[in-house]
Amino acid sequence: MREIYSVFNSNGAYETGAHEHDEFMLMVPEHGLLRFKDEQTGRTTSVVDRQFVLVPPQWSHSSSSLTASQGHVAFYVDPDYMNFALRDLSGDANRLLRLPTLGIWHASAPLHHLLLTKKAFSQPDPYIDRRRQITQTDHLLLLECLAISLSQPSLQRSSTERHGAALVRDVQRYLNGNLDQANSLDELAAAFHISRRHLTRLFAQHTGLSVLAYLQQLRLERAGNLLLHTRLSVLEIANSVGLESPSHLAHLFRRAHGCAPDEFRRQAQH
Repeated sequence: MREIYSVFNSNGAYETGAHEHDEFMLMVPEHGLLRFKDEQTGRTTSVVDRQFVLVPPQWSHSSSSLTASQGHVAFYVDPDYMNFALRDLSGDANRLLRLPTLGIWHASAPLHHLLLTKKAFSQPDPYIDRRRQITQTDHLLLLECLAISLSQPSLQRSSTERHGAALVRDVQRYLNGNLDQANSLDELAAAFHISRRHLTRLFAQHTGLSVLAYLQQLRLERAGNLLLHTRLSVLEIANSVGLESPSHLAHLFRRAHGCAPDEFRRQAQH
């Protein structure tokens, strides 16, 4: 029986043309934004971290990164191993659950933690052979994805048809995971396949904030936590939250807290 094959990909210029696999494919983004296209229907969807894509064998699809930085892990599962995993999931060797179909689903907290575990096990170690742990973790990741895909409706549909609240949640999730990037409104709108005007309207309707105000709120919260709980310099903190200079961070802090970042840190230490 063939094992599950998996590969980490962190190439910002990632792009594949229309193709298909003999195996099932699972693609789980870690960070950044991916475009996934179902070539058989022509439908395109933006996929963010905390989601995953499942593609059956012989199903034509393409994908590409929509951001300067992206990372994902792809799993390739032989159909025979998929049947084995479905029996394992059912808990009955004589009961075979239905094969999963094409779709995109929200990842669960256990799936996220398993992915972190896999990444930790995959780090080179000259003294420990972790191949057995990696194989076991891959199997658990597959079972968790199957449990989700067989029990929940797929999110796979055109981004322009997605319900406004769901799309705004995806934008928020993306911004939270890519705060160090200088995300412009035009880039965000293009990445999610909607107009700038439509994105602005939906975001304000569902959050009560403009995209810029939400970004600044996120940056202030993240910067405040870093000031309180790390020894990073103000310059390092500014860069880590997507600001071009310490003076920009200082301007936002004075407007929100009435003091500069260094003073904010000193006051918290007393």
